[in-house]
Amino acid sequence: MDQISVYVSILIYLGVGSAIAFFSKKYLKKDFKDFYTASGRFGTLLATLSYAATTYSAFMFIGLVGLAYTTGVGALGFELVYFVGTLLLLYFIAPRYWNLHKRYGYVSPAEILSARYGGREVGAAVTVLALISLIPYASSQVIGVAMAAEGASGGAIPYVPAVIIAIIVALIWSLIAGMWSVGWTDVFQGLIMLFTGFLMVLWVYSWGYEGRGFDFTSLGSLSYVPNPYWSFSTFLNMTIPWFFFAVTNPQVVQRLFSPKDSKTLKSMIIWFGAYGLLFTVLVTLLGLMLRGLTVNGLFPLVSYRDSVTPTLLGMAPLWIGVFGIVAVLAASVSTIDGILLTLSSMAARDIYESYRPGSTRLKLLVGRATLGVLALACTAFALARPGFIVDLAVLSSSLLLPQAPIVLGMFVWKRGGRASAILTLISGFSVAIALYFTKMTPLGLPMNAWTIIVSTVVYTLTASFERGPEGIEVFLGVGGEEV
Repeated sequence: MDQISVYVSILIYLGVGSAIAFFSKKYLKKDFKDFYTASGRFGTLLATLSYAATTYSAFMFIGLVGLAYTTGVGALGFELVYFVGTLLLLYFIAPRYWNLHKRYGYVSPAEILSARYGGREVGAAVTVLALISLIPYASSQVIGVAMAAEGASGGAIPYVPAVIIAIIVALIWSLIAGMWSVGWTDVFQGLIMLFTGFLMVLWVYSWGYEGRGFDFTSLGSLSYVPNPYWSFSTFLNMTIPWFFFAVTNPQVVQRLFSPKDSKTLKSMIIWFGAYGLLFTVLVTLLGLMLRGLTVNGLFPLVSYRDSVTPTLLGMAPLWIGVFGIVAVLAASVSTIDGILLTLSSMAARDIYESYRPGSTRLKLLVGRATLGVLALACTAFALARPGFIVDLAVLSSSLLLPQAPIVLGMFVWKRGGRASAILTLISGFSVAIALYFTKMTPLGLPMNAWTIIVSTVVYTLTASFERGPEGIEVFLGVGGEEV
């Protein structure tokens, strides 16, 4: 691929994105809440594409394409479990989170848990858990960008500079206007992602399948499940944390604060569902089609699955390669800046302000300093290249999984306070870490099955003996009617 064309396309993307980010400053109010949540003023387009672009990332263009290519149709089932779980959970929890934000002005997801369980220690514990757990996920986005740029350019764009560019862009776009700059650039990036998904699938089909069509059966054992990769245990282990993604990952929970009214929230969920289903099918189909082309001798056999998309971009015509690199960059940046923004709000609100109440200026300073520290941590992690993108994403969601019982429980049960919440987090995180490093599967059950079982049992038992704090009624039966 022509090196100059790649650089020019990236510069155009950066220029347009930065112009949009600076344009969004006109909407920003000079206060902490507006910087991190837009004070619940997003319309349907902003709310939908911000949620979608934050959710769908380099995991899709690099990780899921490679997973589908290597493991077959089970990858589609794996991602559809996430999709169905997210829609079900959004139907239940989105109106409740939105209404609590409107009524009480909550800024971070951890702040709501502190209020429900009656102790600032709960929010602090959730924040520390998120700060640790989301580093692999955020870093996997940077790895995806760097691999795509390096592979598609034939090494003309080295891995390390690509990592640094992606981190700097995400950091700057987060700092310009907070949720407003992230939201508006997400609209730009979300449209690029969907358009490029269509473009890549259509081109691969016309290049390799026109006149004869794509036959799933040509994939052999990859055309069905279970197969050598997708055993029941593997499928269960990977899908459990993915099913609960919408309630355990704070960067997507915080997006539920942004719609301007309950009607916009409902529209956001519907349009996100349409976007998500279409994007999922496109990306997994791309991976399966490329595997079919390998069987037919038209595409090289790629043994390292995260290299499938970079290999395709390196072989494709210039215009496809350029769109592909920009799309991967867009998918990655839209997720990284969302994660950085949410984690910085949690550090400022649930740790700094909770223990050292101060001015808005000091809170914002702490939040912005946290952005810088997290950016450095993600850079270091990405440069180490510790594993596959899908595996890193699932690992992050696995470590966040112990939150699921306390998040769902706070809306349906009067029992339970700070001890229940903290013990649930500690026990679940400990099990996840222990089983991850020992690779043990007690009773034949995988790590994430044990994590959710232990977390749920500990929460249920401890909450049964602990009264909920005063005012807990406000969390029960909170619907989506505008207040």
